[in-house]
Amino acid sequence: MSIVKHLYGLVFLMISSQALAAVEPGELPPSFLGNTPDGKPVELSQRKGKVVVATFWASWCGPCLQEMKVLEGIQRQVGKDQLEIVAINFHEPPRRYRAIVRKLKDFQVTFTHDAHGAISDRYGVKALPNMFIVNKNGLVVEHHLGYNPDGTGELVDELNKLMSDPAPKT
Repeated sequence: MSIVKHLYGLVFLMISSQALAAVEPGELPPSFLGNTPDGKPVELSQRKGKVVVATFWASWCGPCLQEMKVLEGIQRQVGKDQLEIVAINFHEPPRRYRAIVRKLKDFQVTFTHDAHGAISDRYGVKALPNMFIVNKNGLVVEHHLGYNPDGTGELVDELNKLMSDPAPKT
């Protein structure tokens, strides 16, 4: 059973101790990030050469929704040639997920669904929001837990630096 706690503006979701440890910077993360609402698989391995932000969120998580607005603004400004933001919905029933995606239909981020927690378990996600930043070579370079509205400038600087790095040699 999960317990939701609010602590210093972060929303923590305590789940079973069977979850794996979080993917850490320097590691190659699991490639599969779920399917889009129209059923297309989203794989990190198909996105080498661009920076990917994989963020786990839920519609009931206020900080997640605040973060989502910031990430949407970044995605809209940069486009998907250099950066792709993948918003992985965490443990919500399919009907609820479809309803929220319909409300956010104009968003340019890529939405996927993790209804049963298989993706979040592989990433070791135990709290929301939970963001992994993947460089052009496909390695995790940053792992951010929670949402800090004062950290938007740092996030933008971080993403700009990663996007300016040379693309991997194939």
